[in-house]
Amino acid sequence: MTVPDPAGSRAILIGVHSAADGLGMGALPAVEQNLAAMRRLLTDGTVWDLPDEHCFSVPEPAYPHEVLDEVQRAAAEASDTLLLYYSGHGLLVGESQDLHLALRGVHWEDDCLSYAKLRTRLRQSGSRARRTVVILDCCYSGKALNGEMGAAAEEDQGDPSAEQQELAALVAGKADIEGVCVLTASAATRKALSPVGERYSAFTGELIHVLSHGVEGGSEYLDMTAIYDAVSARLALRPGMPVPQFGTRGHGAGIMIAANRAHRPPEPPDRAVNGSAEVRPAHAVPIPDRGLAPVLATYKGVEIRDRQVLLQFLTQLKADDRDADV
Repeated sequence: MTVPDPAGSRAILIGVHSAADGLGMGALPAVEQNLAAMRRLLTDGTVWDLPDEHCFSVPEPAYPHEVLDEVQRAAAEASDTLLLYYSGHGLLVGESQDLHLALRGVHWEDDCLSYAKLRTRLRQSGSRARRTVVILDCCYSGKALNGEMGAAAEEDQGDPSAEQQELAALVAGKADIEGVCVLTASAATRKALSPVGERYSAFTGELIHVLSHGVEGGSEYLDMTAIYDAVSARLALRPGMPVPQFGTRGHGAGIMIAANRAHRPPEPPDRAVNGSAEVRPAHAVPIPDRGLAPVLATYKGVEIRDRQVLLQFLTQLKADDRDADV
């Protein structure tokens, strides 16, 4: 898969850090830092190099249309890769326990942003994006997969739902779509964590680390699989952290959104001769000048450089031979 073209790509970063007192949800100070760091990295020339005007930040939206309008605009403009990131509170609403994303100052669950509506805007017919990446850092974010993206399910999902069939038809019906990827901070039944006193939330903090420092031994660019593996490995070292979830369609697992800052190009070979490395004979290898006299003789690996020493050595060697004859 090719590296995404920043000129044809768009990112929407949504963050809600204020409390939702009406729903019993406290403030999330780390979310504000999450949003700023993600924007800084995605627009960094050594990561994705996304132009500032192609990275839309939506901090503290109070109404669903504030988010949906930005998503619709970005989806209409993107011709290569479309990335959506949300950080804030997530909640399950109604009998069907659908995922909703909290907004600023909401007092009722149905005032929150339905992920289903957000997904619809991402899939709108006017979208030209060949690749779509969704990253959700909120409680119950794994519900966004809902089995539909091909992630490993915790339980047997049975026959495909209408939503699953819809997505399969969408992807199969658009030959120019290379892939879809959803990365979430937690499973459908788990809460995400934002430890008190830490600058970033747990999941986004590790995501920021991976984008900032890269993956040792990895390829030149980080695809979503490499990012997921690295973030999961780092979270696994922290007791009690939820396990991130990962789902893809098409070639979504191979979508690349960042250069690998830890990548080191291989050492260049020696000068080539007819396509192969040049091998110089031993006698052609220059010997450094150590300021020593030239070697007059060598005996059993010992170099003799002094003429007087050489004469004494030969005299002794001749005497030894005579004694051996007796």
